[in-house]
Amino acid sequence: MRSTTRSLACVAVTCLAFALGAASARAAEPAAPAATPEATPAEGIDPDAVALLTAFGKALEAQPRYSFAVDFSYDVVQQHGEKLEFGSTRVYTVKRPDHLRLSEERRVGGRREIYYDGTTLAVYVPDQKVYAKAKLRQHRDLDGFIDVVEEALGMNVALSDLLRAQPLARIEEGLRSAYIVGRETLNGVECEHVAWETDEVDAEAWFSTGNVPLLQRAVVDYREEEGRPSFRAQFTKWDRTPDVSDAVFVFTPPADAERVQFNVRGRNPEPAEEPEP
Repeated sequence: MRSTTRSLACVAVTCLAFALGAASARAAEPAAPAATPEATPAEGIDPDAVALLTAFGKALEAQPRYSFAVDFSYDVVQQHGEKLEFGSTRVYTVKRPDHLRLSEERRVGGRREIYYDGTTLAVYVPDQKVYAKAKLRQHRDLDGFIDVVEEALGMNVALSDLLRAQPLARIEEGLRSAYIVGRETLNGVECEHVAWETDEVDAEAWFSTGNVPLLQRAVVDYREEEGRPSFRAQFTKWDRTPDVSDAVFVFTPPADAERVQFNVRGRNPEPAEEPEP
């Protein structure tokens, strides 16, 4: 039998990495055609662009539960400067204020799943038939959970602003410019194409037109990082009212799965269990 003392340093961290986009995993797409005259940004911040970003955030904020599927791709800058693309498909399911489930199928590495119900975090790796489970010392909503994960692992949660109680509430922090590029069609969906710039990134997003703007695609170019990598997210499905119970966010281990312990930065967030007789 495999040892239950085996650390989840590589399992848990890489598991969580599917939901947490590491800063080193980002980058540039092929050069786009020259912008049309109407796509040339005006100086400063266009309030219409900010209003569109805010409207999307408010729409999510009003939803007590929602889910979305997304196809991620990102570049990792290699030692000699070349960039290699990696990626995965993920499904996020949110039930406010404190429930989250994330499922991933990586291009390399297979499936990963994360469950969080406000007090307990579970990470399951089906292909390896191992899981880790830890109870937080206190109840935390999703904002608190994201902050703990970022602090414990030193990683940024990919698309974390879509999970927080006030999505995109911080969008104007560090904003240097923002403008609406124009209308485009992505996979048959008419979208408003928005671009903005902060001190660290150049970003673009495409939102469906209509009463409720939904994010269809996002590209973030990390201008200040070596190799200027970027991160891309193609949203393939939105469900603003999924029928989910609390049980969806609770992990029940299969009989043949082995429990292992989290090991985050050399600290064990839960006491070692006594060995079973």
